[in-house]
Amino acid sequence: MGFKKILFKTTGVALCLSLIFSGQTGTLSVFAEDVTIADADNSDSGQDTSQNEDYKDALANLGSQLKDLQTQQDAIQQNINKAKSDKEKALAQKQQIDNQISLTRQQIGLINDQIALLGDNIAQKEAEIQQKSAEIDENYTLFKKRVRAAYLDGDASSLGLVLGADSFYDFLTRSEIMGRIAQRDKEVIEQLVSDKEAIEQAKTQIESDRAEVETAKAQLDQLTESLNEQLSQTQQQLQDISALEEQFNQDKAATQAEMAAIQADIDSIYSKLDSMGDFVGGQFGWPSPSYSNITSYYGWRFNGSDFHTGIDISGANIYGTPVVASNSGQVVFVNTSYTPGKGYGKYLIVDHGGGYTTLYAHNSEILVNVGDYVTRGQTIAKVGSTGWSTGPHIHFEIRINGKHTNPLEYLQ
Repeated sequence: MGFKKILFKTTGVALCLSLIFSGQTGTLSVFAEDVTIADADNSDSGQDTSQNEDYKDALANLGSQLKDLQTQQDAIQQNINKAKSDKEKALAQKQQIDNQISLTRQQIGLINDQIALLGDNIAQKEAEIQQKSAEIDENYTLFKKRVRAAYLDGDASSLGLVLGADSFYDFLTRSEIMGRIAQRDKEVIEQLVSDKEAIEQAKTQIESDRAEVETAKAQLDQLTESLNEQLSQTQQQLQDISALEEQFNQDKAATQAEMAAIQADIDSIYSKLDSMGDFVGGQFGWPSPSYSNITSYYGWRFNGSDFHTGIDISGANIYGTPVVASNSGQVVFVNTSYTPGKGYGKYLIVDHGGGYTTLYAHNSEILVNVGDYVTRGQTIAKVGSTGWSTGPHIHFEIRINGKHTNPLEYLQ
């Protein structure tokens, strides 16, 4: 058995191998001298592409939602601007403030989601760059070893290897080995180039994402400032009954028809509710832990033109304060869909058994769901001005078997 070190020159790159020949069988064994090439794992390339598409889709979806919310904000502002007088504009702003605050909060939430998504992608791309850089360094270091080995054994050549074959079989074996070596060299070079391109793409994506993060942060600052201004507007607002009456009288017949339709809807809802059983007992408590000023009482108002089915509670800085359950019971109805300037806005109904229910209307937020059991004094909503309202307040009703009654006769 003979031992010979031979240099292969393939595709412009040299490879030094130790060859051991067996004279009896004509077989050839090949051993690399510490120049094993690090294999790049391409198994996740398809998954990476899919993840990148998912990322782009998620980012586009957030952008689309933000655009929709901004369109709604613009529409609200246009309606406010249509008001002919300063008084009408102030009234329109009072009626729309809940919508504006709600939309702004949604926008802020989406911007925060967008920033988080961009941040996650930046971190992922930085990790990819680190991994690819390590693979390039490893492959390049090993590749330099091959080149150095070729230089040290520069007297051998691929032609010499072929011509030095002892038999045709040996010739074919050596030719096949040379082909495989050449293909491997090509794959290594292509992988190095591919890894470098991947790094450049990742760096470009990072820069793009960072620019988007800065834009999103600037937008977030603007929205936060806008929200603070909107919340500040509500702090001095009180329910303006005179303005409500004036609005009512502008088109009394139409307004009365609307109110009758709303009460019919409420009656229909009550007719479908099943009481939880026996009355929970005890006195009904005040629905606000901090405010007691009644701005509109139960009964006829506006010179006998409108019957008010509950009491309204309002005061300075009441917007966003807690609305609490008047008594223990189960939430049996929640409405969060409404038309600005019409109806009860966001409201909920709690069943206390024995046919007793309470209703809390014009909320900015509702914090409970249908089926929840609440206890007396538990916060169930936040004061707002949704629906037909001229300022933030609590519209509170007590009904017995679906029929409204004067709450003051039951409140402790």
